Amino acid sequence: MRPAARNAILFLLLPGLAALATSCQDTRYQNAFIQSENLCLQVGGKVQISYEGLTCQKSFNRERKSFRVHSDNMSDYYQVVFETLPEQMGDIVNADLEWTTETDILTRKNLAFEVVRTEGGTIWLWSKSARIGLSIQILD
Repeated sequence: MRPAARNAILFLLLPGLAALATSCQDTRYQNAFIQSENLCLQVGGKVQISYEGLTCQKSFNRERKSFRVHSDNMSDYYQVVFETLPEQMGDIVNADLEWTTETDILTRKNLAFEVVRTEGGTIWLWSKSARIGLSIQILD
């Protein structure tokens, strides 16, 4: 095969291979998130905040459709406000999310989350487009 033809084929295949590699990575991130037991916020493959009972608090407001996890001194937190509350596997809900990083406070508006796991009052949600995993607990 001529080098020009080989290069043309590679040029055509690269976007598909890149998408496939990204898709596999996304699935790996989602699977790791689904297997987590703690309430947490995961962005990509990195857990941003994880609930620790001795140093964190959590709150839920059904009327406002909001959930929050924060450290005792409020230096680290994530909070989410849903348009409608998630309830069961497969539900897709839109929400606004805010969280802290090591250096900033980030906000994402109108994210679509799918319920990927439920156990007791805990719900694990995944945003495929944003590669964000979020777990909440319905506290009634």
